[in-house]
Amino acid sequence: MATHDLTLLPHTPRYADRKIFRRRAILDMGRNRYSHARTIDISPHALSIMVESPLSIGHTGSIAFNITVDQKTMPLEFKGKVSYCVLVGTEGFRVGFELASRGDAGHKKRIEQIMETLAF
Repeated sequence: MATHDLTLLPHTPRYADRKIFRRRAILDMGRNRYSHARTIDISPHALSIMVESPLSIGHTGSIAFNITVDQKTMPLEFKGKVSYCVLVGTEGFRVGFELASRGDAGHKKRIEQIMETLAF
């Protein structure tokens, strides 16, 4: 299946509201590392990101970025897998990145910190 073939993508339900979350990020997909990735939005279960090249659905990797909490910059990294990849005009590819460590207490704390930061 082509990574950007919309006709074959199943509908993925959203389990929580997403919040706009724009950050520069580093996406590490094993042999490929994308230093020009940008986050678009976030939920407790997933991130939406933009990258320059298409990614294979189901491929696993990690994404790292910085957030500011209480005037301190904190680096964060999440592991996950690609749930969709869609070409968006000339901007690049919009990728759904399903977070893998959702049941982890540390993951929950990091997501709560991000969501609290975005509430203001």
